[in-house]
Amino acid sequence: MPTDDLDQWESEAITKAGLVVRVRPLRPEDAPRLKTFADNMSDESHYNRFFSARRLDDEDIAKLVDLDYDRRFAFIAEREDDIVGVGRYMGGDDPNVAEVAFAVADDLHGMGVATLLLEHLRSVAKTRGINRFVADVLGTNLPMMEVFDHAGYPVNQQLESGVWEVELDVTDEALAEILAREQTGEAASVARLLRPHGVAVIGASRSPASVGGALFRNILEGTFQGVVHPVNPNAEAIFGVKAYPSVLDIPDPIDLAIISVPAALAPKVLDECGRKGVAGAVIITAGFAETGEEGAVAQQSMMATARHHGIRIVGPNCMGVVNTEDGVRMNATFAPVRPQQGRVGFVSQSGALGIAILSAANDLGIGISTFLSVGNKADISGNDILQFWETDPETDIGLLYLESFGNPRKFARLARRFTRTKPLVVVKSGRTEAGARGASSHTAAMASSDVLAATLFRQAGIIRVDTLEQLFNVARVLTHQPLPTGRRVAIVGNSGGPGILTADACEGAGLEVPELSDEVKARLREVLPAGAAVGNPVDLVADSGPEEYEAALRIVLEQEDIDAVIIIYTDPLVSDPAEVSEAIRRAVADGPPKPVLATFLSVDSGPVLAVTSPDGTDRSIPVFPFPEAPAVALGRIADLGVWRQRDPGRVPIFPDVDVAAARDLVAGVLAESPEGRWLDTNEIVELLGHVGAHMVPTAQVDDADAAADLAAEWGRPVAIKVQSSTILHKSDAGGVILDVQPGDVEDVVSGMAERLGDDMEAVVVQAMSEPGVEVIVGVVNDPDFGPLVMFGLGGTATELYRDTVYHLVPLTDSEAESMVRAPKAAPLLTGYRGSDPVDLGALEDLLLRISTLADLVPELAELDMNPVIARSDGVAIVDARIRLAPPSQPPDLPVRRLTR
Repeated sequence: MPTDDLDQWESEAITKAGLVVRVRPLRPEDAPRLKTFADNMSDESHYNRFFSARRLDDEDIAKLVDLDYDRRFAFIAEREDDIVGVGRYMGGDDPNVAEVAFAVADDLHGMGVATLLLEHLRSVAKTRGINRFVADVLGTNLPMMEVFDHAGYPVNQQLESGVWEVELDVTDEALAEILAREQTGEAASVARLLRPHGVAVIGASRSPASVGGALFRNILEGTFQGVVHPVNPNAEAIFGVKAYPSVLDIPDPIDLAIISVPAALAPKVLDECGRKGVAGAVIITAGFAETGEEGAVAQQSMMATARHHGIRIVGPNCMGVVNTEDGVRMNATFAPVRPQQGRVGFVSQSGALGIAILSAANDLGIGISTFLSVGNKADISGNDILQFWETDPETDIGLLYLESFGNPRKFARLARRFTRTKPLVVVKSGRTEAGARGASSHTAAMASSDVLAATLFRQAGIIRVDTLEQLFNVARVLTHQPLPTGRRVAIVGNSGGPGILTADACEGAGLEVPELSDEVKARLREVLPAGAAVGNPVDLVADSGPEEYEAALRIVLEQEDIDAVIIIYTDPLVSDPAEVSEAIRRAVADGPPKPVLATFLSVDSGPVLAVTSPDGTDRSIPVFPFPEAPAVALGRIADLGVWRQRDPGRVPIFPDVDVAAARDLVAGVLAESPEGRWLDTNEIVELLGHVGAHMVPTAQVDDADAAADLAAEWGRPVAIKVQSSTILHKSDAGGVILDVQPGDVEDVVSGMAERLGDDMEAVVVQAMSEPGVEVIVGVVNDPDFGPLVMFGLGGTATELYRDTVYHLVPLTDSEAESMVRAPKAAPLLTGYRGSDPVDLGALEDLLLRISTLADLVPELAELDMNPVIARSDGVAIVDARIRLAPPSQPPDLPVRRLTR
């Protein structure tokens, strides 16, 4: 039986229709319910599944639940206490192939349950070395044929004796279809919560000062377009609306329940909502996981009730949700402010900050499309909201305040797709490094939580900001201005000091302030006063007025080598700020679609200068009180503009990679050592070789005689290295001796054994490599983020300089190309001070192969290759350490995980 925990494969999944089901491995104790499920199938469904009109007896059921969870695996889908679907694969003689079959409750046909089961079986099969499914399907069973067809798999059909034989190759195209259905289903489940027709406020109060009273009042005053009912057993009416003792007493259908009752009552209220058929609930109530272990247990119990009924949950311990869409207009929060309608979506993990956020958004003129305070994130998280926002026509920009990640792997995957079409801005708190998590390799020791978060943000095109102020500044720019296509900025103002401050801030934000060309300078001199500086920043001098501003801006904006403009205006008391503002508006309205930001010092111009282009496009200019803020905001959005222009590349397929052999080696190690262990050198050489990452001639031996024999066979100088599970820095411990002649090997090994004693478990003999540039290549498998590949400066100074870059797996070819050029020491690789440039292509190939290994072997816990010698004729892996361990979680499933 595989070493992974079957509980890790349990998940709460959402079908293409937004239906929530629980999917988990079938177990022997499920036999009675499986028999009931089979008995309830119609005659037609039973015949299509089992090719027989004879009903299953207990012996048949016993065979179906006889699973080894390797070659025989099955999932069930559950709703409440009923099995509503079964999916199963059975391996045969070919280890790469398994037969797959499904059965779904008659009333759920066409809802996507079979497709979910197929996707789960695919995920398990990948970890078991199975890459192809076959299925025997009756020719009359058209619905099942549609499941296979719609799943996106290449299907080969051969009709034999009335039975279709269907081959399902597990391909990237099929995965794309899976992810598209995932997005559709999860977005639909969130939409049911954010676009309700009937709402119940459970715990509504007559007191406007109470949370329940403020919630109900906000829904009423927000002109909610549906029907809202207060629930309070002690009141006949709330604010003139008839109240009901329980949600079960409401005669109308209820889509959404807003729950604000004491924590002890919340589970009972939630169960009543389930019996009412409520699709979603916003649990305002606090007193759950945020209070400690006892609260966490109560939260888990409450969520079990929600899953039992298939209810999506926002919260608990939150302040509510908002949807300003014209057909909804729901302000289901207790915030004292009413959000303005707009096109910015916002998710906050903090309820208190949520109130401040809504207030600040109103003050800055930022309109909200949807707002969710997710609180403890017991269910709905930022991942779910990204799925909704991606296709929501009312949302153009996403803003997130995160204190923690739920499922970082899924977040990275969703965000990368989201940011291709809509900007995503994130404030991530908790940036301080809390230690190196007791790591035992260079790669893991340098992978702090914030390093991993920064890696995720960079890869996914996410705009990361450090403060809420920066969040709003970036949002203001994105709301009104286009993305820049580059980092080159022109600064135009009427005072030198603020211009210099802005230029410095631009450089600090990763922007460029290039000197303008001689031709542009000449044109500027023709329209500006004699004392004006025209290099960049462009200083119009204090007595310049609206004419000079307009003329200079028109010239600068039309330059192809300028990607954005920052305007500075300081009131010199000799020009009219209103006239200058109007001149700026004219120049920007007529100019090309480049981002323009402004700083008005000592002038109250409001948060924006309203500008509308001739084509009706909003080009309003965000105005900031100090010059550094627009530079920082522009630097952040320029990152996204540049990221979108990069070729994302492709994940290469290496024909010489032997996946089956690699998995066999790993399975053998974990069968002997279920908790995992460090590999010995011979195992490392073998495993790396399976993915085409070959070490220099290397072997592990047990004694000095064997080491001497091997060196004599090679007939060349060798390195002698200690093999030890307790020594991390071998060089410091005297466990590495280089350039040993074959005749001296026996004495050298004997001396090392005497010095190191029991710490020396074996000895490694390795042919000496030609010198070159030392780099490090590694993998760390973070329990939350998954596997990451690291590249950087190698050798003994690795941890000192920390000149490294990380990347989530899998790497594309273009990402590998960027990685080898990213470290500050990268010039050493390209011919620094006359040295020979190294073979960058060989380094990229190595990174891609190690990424492939990390992707195919989730048991790869840590890998260090330090040093790898990069030379002009290729690369040489000189030293490597690998630790295997049971995977902390299964691969990123296209479902919503139970544990966030």
